Amino acid sequence: MSGTGPSPSGDAGPAGSGRRFGSILGGASVLVAGRYTVAVLAWIGTAIVIRELTRVEWGQYSYVFGLLGIVGLVADLRLSRIVLRDLMHTEAEVSGRVVGSYVALRLVIGVVSYLVALAWVLVGGQPAPVVAATAVAGLNLITLSAAWGVILLFEARLYLRDVSMAQVAGQVVQFLAVVALVASSLASVLWFAWAAVLNAVVVLAWLLAAARRHTTLVLHVDLHRWGLWVREAAPLALGAALDTVYFRIDIVMLAALDSFRAVGSYNVGYKFSDLLGAVPLAVATPALTMLVACWPDDPEGFRRTFRQASVILAVGAVGAGVGFSLFAEPLVATLYGERYRAAADAARLLVAGQALHFFTLLCFSTLVAAGRNRLYPVAMLVGVGLNVGLNAAWIPRWSYLGSAWATVLTEVVVLGVLAAGVARVPGLRPWPVRPLLVCGVAGAVMAAVALALRTALPWPAAAAVAGGAYLATCHLARVDGPGGLRALAAAPVGGLGVLEDPAD
Repeated sequence: MSGTGPSPSGDAGPAGSGRRFGSILGGASVLVAGRYTVAVLAWIGTAIVIRELTRVEWGQYSYVFGLLGIVGLVADLRLSRIVLRDLMHTEAEVSGRVVGSYVALRLVIGVVSYLVALAWVLVGGQPAPVVAATAVAGLNLITLSAAWGVILLFEARLYLRDVSMAQVAGQVVQFLAVVALVASSLASVLWFAWAAVLNAVVVLAWLLAAARRHTTLVLHVDLHRWGLWVREAAPLALGAALDTVYFRIDIVMLAALDSFRAVGSYNVGYKFSDLLGAVPLAVATPALTMLVACWPDDPEGFRRTFRQASVILAVGAVGAGVGFSLFAEPLVATLYGERYRAAADAARLLVAGQALHFFTLLCFSTLVAAGRNRLYPVAMLVGVGLNVGLNAAWIPRWSYLGSAWATVLTEVVVLGVLAAGVARVPGLRPWPVRPLLVCGVAGAVMAAVALALRTALPWPAAAAVAGGAYLATCHLARVDGPGGLRALAAAPVGGLGVLEDPAD
């Protein structure tokens, strides 16, 4: 990096230097914008895929990507949280070697993950289309492992625009590939899997090109450094594996205890849950960087960062959770067809579980930043045991609706365990109780407006007015004190000085 890098206030530097964001909402906004652009394209593409495949084929497609999601997240090992601390305090000329070593480690993990996923479907006796699609789509475990390794460089410096642009570019290419497959009558589970692989290849290529503007990546094996990272990340790795199992095992259990048709209907609800999940991930990305920068030398900055992230997540969780619950049925039917309208109740529950997961992710980020990693695997172990037990009991009785209820109850328990640990972190009090109450009142106002307008206006118009009422109530009730939502967007956080490149 040159000595003319961007300032922590978020001012743009010279061409190609990227842009650093000085508030959580500033960093989160560019990620949310990118992820929701991706989500819109993905949703349209998914709607096309659903209509081109039979319900059994859609269930197989959902199973493949559900399985790969579990394997990929388990293999993540949460190493990035540990490497992030090293990278943030590394000189610019050395950062390329650190990231290069991390990318090499992620590639090794990706290859092992691919073999595990393929072995699972082969040993499990899955039908030939599932095996073939896993063999193809599983290549993303390798490609995206490398991509997320490169992304850590951008996260450490809070240069987040290239991350969003890469994801958007990849999704655009996948969408065009899906359209081309349908137009050429090649629509099948296998060909749609190839379209997803093309997405990942574009993302990685874009990130590698962008990274060259910031540093020189040196891909190499560093067994000593790998060992240090893996040992320190061991509690997080165990927790990550259990986290993925408890949050995604329901799809695998549905396939075993019910049918691929049930998996397909349930996965419609997960599409909405995953869409909402982009919000806490976008908030947690800059928040974790800032929390790590503040701990332990800047307790006031640590508290401010935690509070700002809490309020942002509360506004998003309550608004999205209540709003979706009110309009789930017409939304599901419009996007995925009338045959999936019956999945609306399960979708409501999965979105409610995701709204709770907003705060689970915040608790996790706070504990990691404070170096308190041991509670995480304990909480996840509780979640796995509870979720597997509930799914085993409820799927035979209530099918995918039982799985959805199991997800919500498990999320409540896991959040309670992690929140108890966060309560023991010094310097975080007083808790932001008033903003949570304001969001609750605003949610009630939104519900009242929606119910009043439901029969008077088309549902999209009613949803828009109700959403506006929610935001207006949050602003007028000063959800974050004087200035309302404007103050929340501009609230400064601590630790930004650490993010300056040493050469600046």
